[in-house]
Amino acid sequence: MKKLLLTALMAVSALGAFAQSKTTGVVTLSSGYTAKLDLNSGTSTATLTLAGPSDRWFALQFGSFATGGGMMDGTDVVYFNGTTLVDATQNGIGAMPSTDTNDWTVTSNTTSGSTRTLVATRSFAGGANDYVFNYADANIDFAWARGSSASFSIANHGGNRGYQLNKAFNCLAPDAPAAQPQAFCGGATVANLTATGSSLNWYSAATGGSALAATTALTSATYYVSQSAGACESTRTPVAVTVTTVNAPTAASQSFCNSGTVANLTATGANGATISWYTAATGGTALADTAALASGTYYAEQTVGSCSSTRAAVTVTVTTVAAPTIPEQTFCAGVTVSAIWTNTGNIKWYSTIGGAELAGTTPLATGTYYATHTLNGCESAATPVPVTITTTASVTGSQTQDFTEGQTIADLTVGVIAGAAVSWYTLVGTEYTGVPDTTPLVDGTTYYVTQVFNNCESAYYGITVNATAGIENFSLKGLKAYPNPVSSVVTLSANSSLSNITINNMLGQQVLTQKVAGTSAEVNMAQLPVGTYLIKASADNGATATVRIVKQ
Repeated sequence: MKKLLLTALMAVSALGAFAQSKTTGVVTLSSGYTAKLDLNSGTSTATLTLAGPSDRWFALQFGSFATGGGMMDGTDVVYFNGTTLVDATQNGIGAMPSTDTNDWTVTSNTTSGSTRTLVATRSFAGGANDYVFNYADANIDFAWARGSSASFSIANHGGNRGYQLNKAFNCLAPDAPAAQPQAFCGGATVANLTATGSSLNWYSAATGGSALAATTALTSATYYVSQSAGACESTRTPVAVTVTTVNAPTAASQSFCNSGTVANLTATGANGATISWYTAATGGTALADTAALASGTYYAEQTVGSCSSTRAAVTVTVTTVAAPTIPEQTFCAGVTVSAIWTNTGNIKWYSTIGGAELAGTTPLATGTYYATHTLNGCESAATPVPVTITTTASVTGSQTQDFTEGQTIADLTVGVIAGAAVSWYTLVGTEYTGVPDTTPLVDGTTYYVTQVFNNCESAYYGITVNATAGIENFSLKGLKAYPNPVSSVVTLSANSSLSNITINNMLGQQVLTQKVAGTSAEVNMAQLPVGTYLIKASADNGATATVRIVKQ
């Protein structure tokens, strides 16, 4: 008989071993006599499972031949001799086969009832005179024989022989792969799933359907995995998959003054989330909290557990404001903060760094002030500005002075600084009005004088004047003018008969003159501008008197 090379389907721990195995399945040779051949190209081994009567010899040859063509001289054969499986070479019909070196390893020899089952393995190539198995063959032929009586001595088999031709190899389905429940972050695909095995296939259903593409996005669901061995596929193992999707945090555009760090950036994420900041929409390394900010776009990413979101773009503006340049300042006494010179707008003034801003009406004193520049809501560092306040001493002199009829302000005696300019004023209400020193003096009037030195004016100094007795007729001491203030007609009255009325403004200019007769007279001032006037009345006897009146 032709010698048959058998491949054993070996039990291996690695599931990948099943990926290259195929089998003829159990082939019935005759009643109570079967054979099964398994080939494993991964290990290049064959496994023969041969079952026959336990009380006699039985033999098997396989290869490629037609009915009647088996058991030729010189071919490879195996047979059971009552003890084990024998590897032999056929010597022709009617002759005892010659025993070869036995390349088969019997892994099992059991008897159940009247049937003995042998399991043996060897390599595809075997040894000398052995049939060589080819894993690429699609089928194989069997030739068989067994003793016609209960004996282990090989003798004429009689009619107990036959053939099973073109027995197809079918793939041997591997075991289902092993897999554990798996958790992923949003964006994971089927390619990220793992299982123990080879040639894995992933499905969304336990049976049927098409295998999922590796690029298919995962969702929280149950997936099913199988492994393939050629055209053979295992059953499917269910795998629970959890996908956690983290949304991008929310963040508005942000502005900073002069400087800022990543720690100053803000974004709103999920409770317990960690916010990380980047300079790119994807990739890169998270910025340190201490990283300095610059105007541009930053990207916020939140991480919940081990899952990170996509990144939200955030526009960041850093406004740098230079401190103002302001030289040392010198002012006259009485000026306020609003008078301090600046070379640009939006300047704020302080008396101390970090203190409250000074109001523009705050009086200045000699010392150091601090100026900042404000731009787009941002304030610069403070610039120290030395300020010097120059005070000019007041005019000196007697505050009460006498005069005679016809004298003017220039006749008053005052003490001033050499080189100082002198100015004279009258006071109406709270308003000082400048008058020339040629202004005639009016009895009982207070005049105010200042001196200007080094461009600074002194405080007002008041001098009240009194007419010298005997110069003016006492009968006109009772000269009255009413109403006062007046809007149109003023009435003058005296104890003596009046002859002439003259009205001068505070600059000494004559604005109205009127001849009168009698101890009273009316003068219409309606046409005169609002202001203060001096009314001089002359009597028939030459005496005069002056009163001050306000035109409203």
